[in-house]
Amino acid sequence: MTVYRLEPYKKTKVKVYFDEDAPAFVLYRKEIEKYDIKEGEDLSGETYKEILDEILVKRAVSRTLYLLDASAKTESQIRRKLRENFYPQEAIDEAVRYAKEKHYIDDEYFAEVFAERRSVSRSKRMVRMELVQKGIDRETADRVLSSSDIDEKETIRKLIIKKFPPGTAPDMTECAKLTRSLCQKGFSFDDVKDVMDSLGKTGALDIT
Repeated sequence: MTVYRLEPYKKTKVKVYFDEDAPAFVLYRKEIEKYDIKEGEDLSGETYKEILDEILVKRAVSRTLYLLDASAKTESQIRRKLRENFYPQEAIDEAVRYAKEKHYIDDEYFAEVFAERRSVSRSKRMVRMELVQKGIDRETADRVLSSSDIDEKETIRKLIIKKFPPGTAPDMTECAKLTRSLCQKGFSFDDVKDVMDSLGKTGALDIT
């Protein structure tokens, strides 16, 4: 592999390019000197493997553990963060493999916890969309949500009661505004209407 360019990065690091598109990896200046990496010169496969095994994989693992210590993350989120830090694909794969082997990354468990927390104010449809945005594959998201005990009408009821506690008398305009808000959270208009009608019949919601 021929070193296409060396580019200073922050105060003590250097980006190493093998082509003009994106850096292959980042090393400290002292490591660039240690391995005698120079623009326009070849970097042997043996040297690259040593850099990968002795430096980049270890740092990728450390970075992964640091990210997971801050908060639970999906495999997709970890991979994206490592790419943003210019780790090569081999180092990313090894770091993710290690974390999954130790059960530090578990997308299904992440999805279960996330769904449980978000379902207190979101519909299943909205939660599913958010899970996919976080990198959970659609099959896992569907499986987790289909096996959950989330009751959307009960969630709607709690949100309505939170907004209009017993004893309040919202007018039609206020109810329409809340209905729009709930629909924006992914709940169906029919479910919202059914719950409001039910609360009105039981006297829990006195609509003026």
